[in-house]
Amino acid sequence: MNHYLDKAPDSRMINEEHDLLYFGGTSYLGLQTNPEFQELLFKNIKKLGTNWGASRKSNIRLSIFEEFEKYLSQKAGTPDGMCVSSGYMAGQMLARYFSEKGYDLLCAPNTHPALIQENSRLFQDYEELGEFLRKSATSSDQHKLVLFLDTVDFSGINYPDFDSLKELPLEDVILVADDSHGFGLIGEDGYGIYDLLKGIHAKELIVCGSLGKALATPCGVVLGNKDRIEGFRNMDFFAGGSPPSPAALKTLMEAEEISNSQLIKLRGNIITFLGSVTSKFQMIKMDQHPVFGYNSEALTEHLLQAGIITTNFRYPTKTSPLVSKIVLNADHSRQDILELTEAINSFFEKA
Repeated sequence: MNHYLDKAPDSRMINEEHDLLYFGGTSYLGLQTNPEFQELLFKNIKKLGTNWGASRKSNIRLSIFEEFEKYLSQKAGTPDGMCVSSGYMAGQMLARYFSEKGYDLLCAPNTHPALIQENSRLFQDYEELGEFLRKSATSSDQHKLVLFLDTVDFSGINYPDFDSLKELPLEDVILVADDSHGFGLIGEDGYGIYDLLKGIHAKELIVCGSLGKALATPCGVVLGNKDRIEGFRNMDFFAGGSPPSPAALKTLMEAEEISNSQLIKLRGNIITFLGSVTSKFQMIKMDQHPVFGYNSEALTEHLLQAGIITTNFRYPTKTSPLVSKIVLNADHSRQDILELTEAINSFFEKA
C-alpha cells in the first residue's frame, strides 16, 4: 500500500488518514527535518543560491566545490575525492569509465543498479564470483577486472566483516564500493569505510555513493587516488552534468557537530532496540547500523494495526522480492523504540 504525504516524515508520518509511528526511509541521522541543520541550509542558500546550474568546467566557478572535495577526502582518509549531482550518477560514471577503458565489469551479489550497465556481469553468490576470479587469475587470456559492490547490502554478507570479500583473490582487481548506506554511520564519525576496506588489499580501492541518506545532502561522491580521480574529472560525463547544490555542501561542512550529536543519539537508539526486542525476532542486522531486515508480511500488518509503519515494498522493480525493514533514526525517542519493541514482542507471543 502506498502512502502520500504533505510533509516530510521524521519519527512520525501523517498520511491521508492516520498519524503513524514511522520506522522506515533512509534519514538515519534525522538531518532532513532537523531545525538546526535546516537553519544552516537556509543561511547558505541566501549566500550561494538554491542551485548552481553551470558545468564544473565553466570559466566561472564557485570555490565551495573544491573546498568540499578536500574536506570530504580528509574526513574519509583518502588521497582525493570529487562530487557530482547524485549517487546514481557517481555509480554510472564509474561503470562507464571502466567500460570505456576495456575493463570487465563484475558485480558482487546484491549490487545496486546504480553500479550496473548492460555489459556488467552479475554474480548471484560469492562462490560463483570467487570461482570466476580464480580462473581469470590462471588464464593466459588476461582481463582487466573491476569489481563493484555495495558495502551495506542489507543481507549482512558485506558490512561489517566482509568475510566473503576477504576470501577473493583481489590482487589484480580494482574494487569499487558503494557506501551510500554507510556514509555518516560507519566508523568513529561516519566516514570509516575506506579505512576498513583498505585491509582487504585489492589492487586499487574506490569508494562512491550518495550523501543523500544519513547526511541529508543531495550529492554523489567518489573517493580514491589522485590520478584516478583526475581521470574521472576529465570525463565528458563530469563536464556535462550540473554539480550538487553548493549551499547543501557548505551546510554539511558546517553541520559536523550536529551530525556527530545525531549519530550518538542514533547509536543509543540501536542499543535500546536490541536490548528490548525479543530474541524470537529473527532479523537481519549489522553492527551499529540502524536497519533491521525481516521476512514476515504478517509482522508488517501487525505493526500497522498497532500504528507503526515500516519499509515494505518491492525493489528495485515490481517483480523484485518484497523488501521489509525496520529503520531507526536519531529522532526516535526512547519511548518510540519501546513502543515498537512492545508491538514486535506481542506479535511473537501470539505466534
